[in-house]
Order: sequence, then structure tokens, then C-alpha cells
Amino acid sequence: LQAQINPATGRVHTSYSLTGAQTGRLSSTDPNLQNIPIRTEIGRQIRDAFVAEPGNVLLAADYSQIELRLAAHMADVPQLRDAFASGADIHSLTAQELFGEVNRDTRGRAKTINFAILYGISRWGLAGRLDVTADEAQAMIDRYFDRFPGIRNYIAHTTETVRASGYTTTLFGRKTHFPRIKSKIQHERQGAERAAINAPIQGTSADIIKRAMVRMGPALLEAGLPNVRMLLQVHDELVFELPESDVAAAKPVIERVMATAAEPAVQLSVPLGIEIGTGLSWGAAH
Repeated sequence: LQAQINPATGRVHTSYSLTGAQTGRLSSTDPNLQNIPIRTEIGRQIRDAFVAEPGNVLLAADYSQIELRLAAHMADVPQLRDAFASGADIHSLTAQELFGEVNRDTRGRAKTINFAILYGISRWGLAGRLDVTADEAQAMIDRYFDRFPGIRNYIAHTTETVRASGYTTTLFGRKTHFPRIKSKIQHERQGAERAAINAPIQGTSADIIKRAMVRMGPALLEAGLPNVRMLLQVHDELVFELPESDVAAAKPVIERVMATAAEPAVQLSVPLGIEIGTGLSWGAAH
């Protein structure tokens, strides 16, 4: 990263592409600043190397569990919708539904299952992630679909749609095409089907954050906050640099713009939760 520092600005400047990812997510290159890990110690240390100018702080605003929230809306799952509306822990809810108890182990398994199901994971894939047999994994998948039939119906409907049309659409009508869905090679067809299951969800998430980005600048200016600068987009996260004295005023503006970004085109049945943190470094803002 040091070699990427621009001598004129003293900063690292990434490049974004609107067409670098199939689902519509932005991609980052030269350098890729969307690929810095956050859950490992080395990743946190790298993020700590990104610091604000003296007198400023970095603010990280993240959509909380946006794909699960969109799944609850798109698949019309009352339990999940109600949980998000009440602020309940969605992974604990799933653990209770699947395993009858909530502890560190069952919640961890439920979290894995929640996300894996949305990516069309197979019994063997889930077995590998949870270190169980394929039969045990299939039993968990079956139990999940029994508890949340809307998810099963969403997957079946999406699969049928992409087989017939060759594409899926986001809630905003943007299409994602899957040419390999017509392949004569079985594993290519299956791969396309798995990708198609998540595409409307991830694609809608991408649409929402891009709408938030477009609206953010005017909203900050209208609020009298011209010194709040948006620096990075990392999938579900926006990173800003701003004077420390502007933090209290900027937080509600940023939260409002992100939380309402789908409107008025799409009225969601679940709230979009926003988590905001600040710090002298990118790492400290989480």
C-alpha cells in the first residue's frame, strides 16, 4: 500500500467499477480496498494504518445484516420481519427455531446457516462449514425450510424464473443475466442456479447503497456539513472523513440517507439498520 501513495496528495486512491461484479456491486482496484479483512488481527492492523488528518476522524456507516433483511422482505417471512422490526437478534431467533436453545454454539451454527441458505449452499457445502455429516446438514436445511417456508418458496420461485428467462431482477428492476443456466454441463447449470438465488438480494443491496451514495452529498450540504467527505464504499459500508466537531450533526444525516435510500421506489417491510462508529483510524471506527 505504501507504494500506492500519491505523492501529490499523500493518500491512497482506489478506482471503482460499476460493472466489475455480476450482481451490480461496485468493485475496487489499484489497489483493492474492498478486500482488506476485518475479522483477523492482521486485517485490523492494516485498517489501523488508514488514519484521518489531524483534527478529523473517520466514520464508518454499515448496513446491518442487509441481505437477511432483504430476504425477510422478498421471501415474505413473518418471523424474520417481526424480529428485525423489534430489534431482536436474528441469529438467536434462528438458533431457537432450529435447535430449541440459544448458546454460543447454536447461535454460531444458526448464523452460518442463515447466510449459507441464501447462497444456495448444498448439503455437502454446509456439512463442511459446520463439521457435520451430509445427512446432518440436510436435516438442518430441511428444518430451516420447515420453520421458514417463505425462504424455500423464494428459492424455488427464483430458480424457476432464472431457468425460464435466463435472468433475475432486483427490487428496482435491474436484471442480472445467467447465460450458463442453459449450459449442457450440469455443474455449470447448478452453479448458475446457486448464484441466481442470491442475486436479487445482493443486487438489491447494491442498488440501495448506490442510491444512498448519490443522495449523500446533497444531504450533507443541505445540513450545512460541507466538510464531511465520503472516502470509501466497501460493499455494505460507507467510510467518511470529517472534522471531529461535525460528528454529532453528521451521524443522523448519514443514518437517515442510508436508511431511506430504497424509497420511494421500493417500500420495504423491514427497517434498514445502520451501525455507525468513529475513530482516528479506519480500524478504530469499527
